[in-house]
Amino acid sequence: MYNELKLNMIGKLPADLTTEEQHALLFDFYGELLTERQKEIYGQYIQEDLSLGEISDELGISRQGVSDAVHRSLKALEGMEQKLHMCERFLNISGYIEQMQQGLQAGASLEEMEGLLQNMKDSIKIRS
Repeated sequence: MYNELKLNMIGKLPADLTTEEQHALLFDFYGELLTERQKEIYGQYIQEDLSLGEISDELGISRQGVSDAVHRSLKALEGMEQKLHMCERFLNISGYIEQMQQGLQAGASLEEMEGLLQNMKDSIKIRS
């Protein structure tokens, strides 16, 4: 009943999310782990949708400095997801919940629902 999410190489996030959505999701999950400066710059870039030039003008640093900070921040966020898989787990659990809601509405059998619950449990196990 449940189809696994199509995953891509950016931290194994679903391929149907745009790159911007993937980056915003990573920032939502791991943004607090960035330095204050990285949070400020990357937050303006990804959440406020400011251009590198706008951020550069606002913070009084070079456009290249902003670009470097954005790239370093994204690399750090992707590294966190590759190690922790929190976004991947969240999306998997969300998918299972959606499938369970659809199954309940369609009158799915108890066995099908138990299978989805087991899949959800398996998706949140800690990996070694």
